[in-house]
Amino acid sequence: MAAELRLMIPTKESLEPDDRQLVETIRGGDSDAFETLVRRKTSKVYALCYRVIGNAEDAKDISQLVFIKLWENIEKYDPTYAFDTWLYRMVTNVAIDFMRNKQSRENAVNSNLRLVKTSADAEQGVAVQRKEVEHVFHTVSSVLSPKQKTIFVMNQMEDLPSSEIAKVLGCRESTVRNHLFNARKLMQLQLKKRFPEYSRLWEEQS
Repeated sequence: MAAELRLMIPTKESLEPDDRQLVETIRGGDSDAFETLVRRKTSKVYALCYRVIGNAEDAKDISQLVFIKLWENIEKYDPTYAFDTWLYRMVTNVAIDFMRNKQSRENAVNSNLRLVKTSADAEQGVAVQRKEVEHVFHTVSSVLSPKQKTIFVMNQMEDLPSSEIAKVLGCRESTVRNHLFNARKLMQLQLKKRFPEYSRLWEEQS
């Protein structure tokens, strides 16, 4: 009986409003609800921005822009769809626009080069290795189009299936699979050309 009573007591997690409920509260003019939503989604938004862009400061700026756009467009959200799908679409649109700006892309490359140079001074070997892998990824992925890179990141780093990515980008699942296939092919060619040691690892894991 005691165990049954404990199950009936709402936990803190169950009292937390879900994303759709938060959006409805925000639409009612509650700014505190929007702050709650921002805190809930900040790490996810930043992580995707950083993996696509490859630069911490740029990722922060893009994340802030995403939340501004979120506030401005909150009325457009259709609750029949998962909120994260709608949010991911907003993030990818902003990130793709950023990458299509030539000057911004050059700044991102220069920042990545600085990151690699400073990583050599890191005290821990693990940190150095991680920076090296980041450098390799951003180097070989530079041959991809903004959409190809975004799709690759969402699939390989965010673990989103092709069907979910298609919903985010508003395209067919076959289009997503084609972009993934071409992205892998282009990146593998770059690995063979510039980082043959990583190319062998790629082939072993394929």
